[in-house]
Amino acid sequence: MTPQPPTPAPRHSWWGPSLMRRTLLALLAAMALVWLVLLVQAAVTHHRTMDTNPGVHHLAQGLAGALAALEHPAEAGALVRGLAHTLNAMRADVDLLRGTSVLMQLQDRTGQLLDSSTAGLPAVPLAGDSGHAAMEVAGTPHWVAWESTGPWRVVVAEPRLPDARLLGFMGEDLAASVLLALPLVGLPLWLAVRTGLRPLARLDAQIAARSAHDLRPLQHLPPQRELHGLAQSFDQLLARLRAHLAREKAFVHDAAHELRTPMAVIATQAHVLAQAPEGPQRAQAAQALAHAVQRAAHLSEQLLTLAALEEAPPQRTAPQDLMALLQDCLAERAGWAEGLGVELSLDGPDTLELPLDRQLLWSALGNVLDNALKHGCGPGAGREVQLRVVQEGGDVVVWIADDGPGIAAGEQDRVFERFWRSPRAHSSGSGLGLTIAQQAIGHLGGQVCLGPGLHGRGVGFTLRWPVAG
Repeated sequence: MTPQPPTPAPRHSWWGPSLMRRTLLALLAAMALVWLVLLVQAAVTHHRTMDTNPGVHHLAQGLAGALAALEHPAEAGALVRGLAHTLNAMRADVDLLRGTSVLMQLQDRTGQLLDSSTAGLPAVPLAGDSGHAAMEVAGTPHWVAWESTGPWRVVVAEPRLPDARLLGFMGEDLAASVLLALPLVGLPLWLAVRTGLRPLARLDAQIAARSAHDLRPLQHLPPQRELHGLAQSFDQLLARLRAHLAREKAFVHDAAHELRTPMAVIATQAHVLAQAPEGPQRAQAAQALAHAVQRAAHLSEQLLTLAALEEAPPQRTAPQDLMALLQDCLAERAGWAEGLGVELSLDGPDTLELPLDRQLLWSALGNVLDNALKHGCGPGAGREVQLRVVQEGGDVVVWIADDGPGIAAGEQDRVFERFWRSPRAHSSGSGLGLTIAQQAIGHLGGQVCLGPGLHGRGVGFTLRWPVAG
């Protein structure tokens, strides 16, 4: 196979996914949000002030105080016009107020117009001696305030600025402050993020420098809490990979060891069969050869089943009758049991419809049954195998027990190990059946437990798993 060239490292780009870029964009968004909140607050404060205590009210009060000492209408009118002229000249120098003029009128106590800063305008109709209100003057919204003193009533009306113009001015003013604060906040944040990402870069370099076969734990774990957890999780992944590779090596070693015997028998008997003349010796060699081939085929099938189970196959559940599945398992082994003189029995409900993965359950139940018939029954051993099915809460429980010689207490911890066979066993086997059953039930979220058998003899296996769906 032609070796594939190494995949080039991804190029760093400003436009690609980046924590630094995301942080800076988040800062810009935060500053924009601060600007918007301040703008809304300034606008609300302005309108609340103009509604409750506008500046024109203070101006009207001050002008009324100046008019209190005057008695002649001409002098009072001159004072009003002069103050209005001065004030409007000052407003002309302010960008926000340019193009707007404050209106001042002098009225008597009855509301008759005596003088006005803007010629041609009628008297502003007012109620009461003093007050302030928002009203239209000459068809334009104004903030109006009036105050009475002696024979005079003075009226001050300031044009109300459009909201868009007012918000635009406030927004520009606040934007300057926000832009000034941006580098003062952004620079420390940029330095903090850049410094904070350095340990991550070192961790990345440490991992990138490793070969594909280097599964040792990481060295010099970063002290930062967030990165320390990430590094520990990576170390745990490496530990699982090391354990997986160790299991695979052991699996290959054990499989090679177990296959060596039937392969040697096959080679030997094939040679004998080729050399032996017709007769009993040739028939015996053919029978031994067929037995060795059958054993090798069974072992290969068990190895393939175990390998498939260790890949964690997805469950394919569908509503099925568990009792019918168990009856099929027993029917398939009925001839074998009859040849051994073993009685098979099944105790449980007539039907038990459940969502099941038939392949996983068939493998688990079949291997436990085979184990009972092969090692617990036969000449000089047990004569009965019972299956019992119950549903306990949300779990399904299948108990498979025999009345054979049982398993010694010192060997019970090893029954689920791969390729393990009791030295007291009277029949050969692959040593994988119970391992396969445990793996299959484990994929269903359950477990297989070892317990007592029938009539104080033998051994019982309890297969328990939760009802799917």
